[in-house]
Amino acid sequence: MTSAVVTGAAHGIGAACVRTLVQRGFDVIACDVEPLPDSVLDADAPDALDAPDALDAPDAPDAPDGPAVRGRVWSMTVDVAAADAPQRIADEVAARCGELDLLVNNAGIGAEGHFADLPRAQWQRVMDVSLTAPFLLTQALWPYLRKPGGAVVNVSSIHGQRPLPEQAAYAAAKGGLENLTRALAVDAAPHGVRVNAVAPGFTRTRRWDEWMGASGEQAEWNRREVARLIPWGAPGEPDDVAETIAWLGTPDGPPLTGAVVPVDGGLGALAFARLQYDDVNHTCVEGEPPA
Repeated sequence: MTSAVVTGAAHGIGAACVRTLVQRGFDVIACDVEPLPDSVLDADAPDALDAPDALDAPDAPDAPDGPAVRGRVWSMTVDVAAADAPQRIADEVAARCGELDLLVNNAGIGAEGHFADLPRAQWQRVMDVSLTAPFLLTQALWPYLRKPGGAVVNVSSIHGQRPLPEQAAYAAAKGGLENLTRALAVDAAPHGVRVNAVAPGFTRTRRWDEWMGASGEQAEWNRREVARLIPWGAPGEPDDVAETIAWLGTPDGPPLTGAVVPVDGGLGALAFARLQYDDVNHTCVEGEPPA
């Protein structure tokens, strides 16, 4: 039986990842700072894919051909940024599985606001959860992952390369996570371990629902901007990202390492090309770069 650790597993991409991996026969230690909802804890039930997600996301697609035996889910309530978290999770792996095939570093947070007004404590918290914790957890679990077929998948974001305004801490953490992915991949490759990242674009998570839940003209503007900026015309689903993670993380997965795989409907490829002239006209003078 293959085994995995997934952080940030209570909602959104993390919850979808747990369901997808269990469906593919993984035993999963699902970690989150808050207790896991029943929709995640029951992912190993035969009808789990028919149960509504905590985010009211659409049902997951039918499973591809795969193992007939479903995996199991073990819940672990833990703050991945806590000093004892890496060792606690390593001890859980030792007790539950004895070995590990896949680590999914999904837990991450942001801090909105202009960089000039961002308190140092908020900056540090974002770095601790979104960048330092993936490093320390990968380090702690390395003795269990160090074997041919082992894999680490870090969950970055399109904003790791193309930041939004007032997202300095989040963008810096995700950009650092992508370069950490490349560095770990170089060190891990001689042992047959692959280290990759996925970079989701706009995805239907709780944060997305809050953004799209605006009323009146703001809601209409939000919908119009999504349709205009995403070549695919719609945001992704958590299951889309989870399927990509499972593809990268299976022991017999692709011979790919050090890659950052976008799951963004083409947003990263064409975002700037699709900006309307009026969006940049106030900062550009013909023949000169933006100010």
